[in-house]
Amino acid sequence: MQAKLRRFVIVSMGTLGVGLLAVLFAIAWRAVNSGDAPAAGGPAFSAIAELPADAAILSQDIDGGRLVVTTEGTDGRIVHLFDLATGRPLGTIRLLAR
Repeated sequence: MQAKLRRFVIVSMGTLGVGLLAVLFAIAWRAVNSGDAPAAGGPAFSAIAELPADAAILSQDIDGGRLVVTTEGTDGRIVHLFDLATGRPLGTIRLLAR
C-alpha cells in the first residue's frame, strides 16, 4: 500500500512540476518576444485637427480604426471623428440640449 501511495505522489509531483515549467517557459517567452511585434494599424501618420479657438477637449478615444474627440465651446459639444489609417476627418456631430 505504501508503494502505491509513494508512486502516486511521485507521478503527481512530476506532473505538477512539468506543468509549472511549461507556465514559466510561456511567461519567459512572451517577455522576451514582446517587443518584436510590428505596430498594429500600419505606418504612423501626422495630422492637424483644426478646432475652434474656444474649444476645450473633453475626451478622446480610439474605436477600431477611428479616433473620436469630444470638444466643448460656444457652439456646444461637438464630436469629431478621424480615420486612423489616413488621418483625415470623417465628420462631426454637434450635440444640442433642447
